[in-house]
Amino acid sequence: MSRSPYRIQKVGILGSGVMGSQIAAHCVNAGLHVVLLDLKSDDPAHPDKKVKDSLKTILKLKPAPFALPEYVNRITVGNFDDDMHLVSDVDWICEVIVERMDIKQNLMSTIDAIRKPSAIVSSNTSGLPISGISVHVSDEMKAHFIGTHFFNPPRYMKLLEVISTPATHPEVSAFMSTFCEQVLGKGVVVAKDTPNFIANRIGVFSMASIMRSFFDGRYRAETIDMLTGVLTGYSKAATFRTGDMAGLDIIAHVAGNLLPEIPEDERKEVFELPHPFMEMVKSGKIGNKSGQGFYKKAHTKEGKAFLVINAETLEYEPQQKTEDPVLEEARAIKDTAERLRFLAFSDTEIGRFVWEIQKELLLYSAHRIPEITDSPLSLDRAMKWGFNWELGPFERWDALGITNVVERLEKEGEPIPALIQEMKAAGCDQFYVGSKVYDPTTKQLIGRSPAATGEIKSAPLSERKHPVVLQNPSATIHDLGDGVALFEFTTPYATLGFELVQTLEHWLDTAHEHFDALVISHDGDNFAYGANLKEALMALQAGDYKRIEEAVTGFQRTALKLRYSKVPTVSAPFGLTFGGGCEFMMYTDHVVASHELYAGLVEIGVGLIPAGGGTTELLKRTMKNLQGDADPLAYVREVFKTIGMASVSESAHHARALGFLLETDSVIMNRNLLIKQAKEEALQLVQAGYTPPTRASIRVLGKTALSAMKLMLYVMSESNFITPYDKVVAGRVAYVIAGGDLSEPQEVPESYLLNLEREAILECLRDPGTHARMEHMLKTGKPLRN
Repeated sequence: MSRSPYRIQKVGILGSGVMGSQIAAHCVNAGLHVVLLDLKSDDPAHPDKKVKDSLKTILKLKPAPFALPEYVNRITVGNFDDDMHLVSDVDWICEVIVERMDIKQNLMSTIDAIRKPSAIVSSNTSGLPISGISVHVSDEMKAHFIGTHFFNPPRYMKLLEVISTPATHPEVSAFMSTFCEQVLGKGVVVAKDTPNFIANRIGVFSMASIMRSFFDGRYRAETIDMLTGVLTGYSKAATFRTGDMAGLDIIAHVAGNLLPEIPEDERKEVFELPHPFMEMVKSGKIGNKSGQGFYKKAHTKEGKAFLVINAETLEYEPQQKTEDPVLEEARAIKDTAERLRFLAFSDTEIGRFVWEIQKELLLYSAHRIPEITDSPLSLDRAMKWGFNWELGPFERWDALGITNVVERLEKEGEPIPALIQEMKAAGCDQFYVGSKVYDPTTKQLIGRSPAATGEIKSAPLSERKHPVVLQNPSATIHDLGDGVALFEFTTPYATLGFELVQTLEHWLDTAHEHFDALVISHDGDNFAYGANLKEALMALQAGDYKRIEEAVTGFQRTALKLRYSKVPTVSAPFGLTFGGGCEFMMYTDHVVASHELYAGLVEIGVGLIPAGGGTTELLKRTMKNLQGDADPLAYVREVFKTIGMASVSESAHHARALGFLLETDSVIMNRNLLIKQAKEEALQLVQAGYTPPTRASIRVLGKTALSAMKLMLYVMSESNFITPYDKVVAGRVAYVIAGGDLSEPQEVPESYLLNLEREAILECLRDPGTHARMEHMLKTGKPLRN
């Protein structure tokens, strides 16, 4: 089998600004060796001050660019004058300097003189022609030069546009697409070398076209954001909050640079941004980084609030709520595509506005094929991954109905884009049909490429020849092939209710009769929010304590069966993984975690303790890690602090530091590859001759630890750091961690601590203080500080 001549282990990032320093952080998160260089400081005693200051700045950013703050120390820093030799042996050099063609070209010539043969060089420019940047370098470097356009913030934004030039070697393009997808975890979209590529071209057009309805006084900014947010399939940040996040100066810069480069664009005038907008930029109202843009955070009599700018005065004022019967009807529609269709075709003022902005977007996007990309799928993915839209432009064509849209456009005298005419002539009236997508080149439906090579998703599995093994409203069990089953959560928000837990428990009893291994994961936004609070509260209010006790006992039994099953169990968690979800994760034999894992035993916030084995397992792991003569009480305190403070990891690496993941667990950058990787690692366990682990005892410290933790609670209570009921619930946690009031330290079986867990949570569930917390969480989504 042929092997690629390229391999990237060491990266040189040139430019340490907002993007450069964060790209460096993301590469470090992915396990790469990184050199970060920038201009030399005027201070002779601190020549690398610019880079070091940039790293200090990003350490303060939220959300954090680094998986762990200490990862900043893994970056080698330097400056262009003294340290360019540091990138002479790197495998990939990524340029992220000022957006000026002449400066970039000069830097490329410098790189050409020092880079090792076959080292790949890329530019992160957001708009300058990629081919123009490399015009003065050698043919060998041109063959290894490419555009890699990250989106801000690089750690969290999925999109990465890869742009080749006519001189780029095809193998380099293919390798970088694979590397960015597999190693950096990106959603890669191949873009043409056209002005602002795909996402910014469409995104800035959409924002600019919508902006006019604000500055002409038709709608307030908060109303437009409500109409261009999740209600109509855009992002939560909608239009103007997205602008504030990106930086209004950046938007002005992109639009200004774009305008002279697109003389043939039929809607180029849209990029001539309104005069009041440019006045905002000139006056420093450029968004979140300046503290004010379309919105401004302020302190009011009612507390903190976000004021909104007035289109006429450019001063800030309180937001107003938009009320309209059509909005109430729309919000009752659960499906986004159906909701968009309802609004766009409703004969109301709001409906006409929604139609107008959709029309602008639909027409503009259709006219950009094949100019900026040959693929409607690529354009949709660029907008979904780069701007967090729920529906891409061509998904919107389908949602509204291509035939319906064409009829309305014709009535309004709009010319129909060639793409749509050709598509209709080919007998296609949808861009997406099942697993296929319309291809303008062949003018037929073709198989939709996966978001990542080798991706396995639970949703399409039911379309395969292999039938679903088991299905109920809470869970589905799929056959992944090769003797591996997938257990999928299908409850709303992936909550762990009675039925789901029972299904998993019963399946584990017989899994070995049908399969060799079990993977637990799904396609949702978050792995698990924990126990179904609503279900539990209803049982409590009905006085059905027997059902509650059975549920607690059943959860513990299920966790133990995950650990001691006859077949290996592998969980593939991602996103929010709270409470029972975190416990299930910890009890599987192996974890393949997404880098973006926000795991925590957060039960204390609703007046409960981790009683699905979480308290026991975290203590077991911690005591197992005792080093030499280390004080075990210090380790116990850490467990108590993690659970008592409801600590949530900020990454998978942080989850490992908190004890939720083991050193042997795997972390991958690309969420789309979780199930694939989990299946592969489950098979490795099978092939290694898997046998269930032996049951080990756990060391507890008894009264010594209990007294120490009670003292901690007393101090925290007296300083008003915790509430009275926090103290009560945390006291129950302390009792379990100590192993009860045993007179001296000793080894106890796992079952002993599980019994203490069970008794403690049942005590919580009988307490009105817990009932109040559960009710408050369900009503407000926030913890009650009682």
